[in-house]
Amino acid sequence: MRKTERTPYSPSLAEEEQALFRSRVESFASRLTLPLSQHALGLLEGEHQSDMSGNGFDFLDLREYQAGDSAQAIDWQASARLSRPIVVNRQKDVISTSWLLLDTGQEMMSVTPSGETALQVASNALRLFALLSLRRSDEISLVLADSGTISRLPFNGGYAKFDTTLRDAVEGRAFAPRDLTALLRYAQKIPRQDGLIVLATDATALTTEQTQLMTQLSQDHALVVVGVSTLNPFDSAWPLLTDSSTGRKMPAFLRDASLSQELDRRRTALNEALRLQLRRHADTYVSASSSQEMIDTVLKLISTSMKSPRHAHQSLLATAQKGGK
Repeated sequence: MRKTERTPYSPSLAEEEQALFRSRVESFASRLTLPLSQHALGLLEGEHQSDMSGNGFDFLDLREYQAGDSAQAIDWQASARLSRPIVVNRQKDVISTSWLLLDTGQEMMSVTPSGETALQVASNALRLFALLSLRRSDEISLVLADSGTISRLPFNGGYAKFDTTLRDAVEGRAFAPRDLTALLRYAQKIPRQDGLIVLATDATALTTEQTQLMTQLSQDHALVVVGVSTLNPFDSAWPLLTDSSTGRKMPAFLRDASLSQELDRRRTALNEALRLQLRRHADTYVSASSSQEMIDTVLKLISTSMKSPRHAHQSLLATAQKGGK
């Protein structure tokens, strides 16, 4: 049998993860400035040109130049007057929309190593992107989907209201099997100029057909895919798991090291293929097995991009990967 040094899986860990996530989000929110939120989401949208005319921004204030700022943002008159580089902060006068798409198929009840369900981790990913979007004064469209229904929830308010809206919608939903094909076809109808699309699902959910649909979608939209990694059911390091679709326990005789390793290899290959596919269109893939790992990954991408020199039309993912080499 394969030896492991992992933290033992326990359902009680889920509550701890959720509490830690909420405290991290509250801490992040208290430090989240308008320039930071504009920078973070702007990097994600960088290669996707808007169809709107005009610059779309009004003057907000001046600040000192920081590494990673665009040269186009420098106010040369103010810089000459103060003898140091000065950057113009601008407030968007055109409201765009962040489309937050959540896979609520019953398969999302699969468990992650943290004890959370994939649905909990995916929902928390959308909470983080909602926080960034709302701070930038974007509108939010929240869409929940399974094979039974696709629901676009009306939303108008701040982060606390978004958190409540998402929680109530997920807890009150009657789960059916997933249908990502229908969700992606729905997303293709979103107007091209309508901002950022974030899709949160299981890391192994996307088929070849769905990946092709996503490729078409990424040609017209800035796209972020959050893939949640769940427990390997063949791995003897975890307890016997219940299939989220059938409710049946995994047979003990299938707890085999070779099967576990083969599934790990297949999952790794699928994730890497998806990452490369998105990168070709300057889009971003975020993979995580817990809410904490997810928020750490997103904040690391933002932090890396803030510290690294930026070039025109460079995605957040590409910037982060170059910075990590």
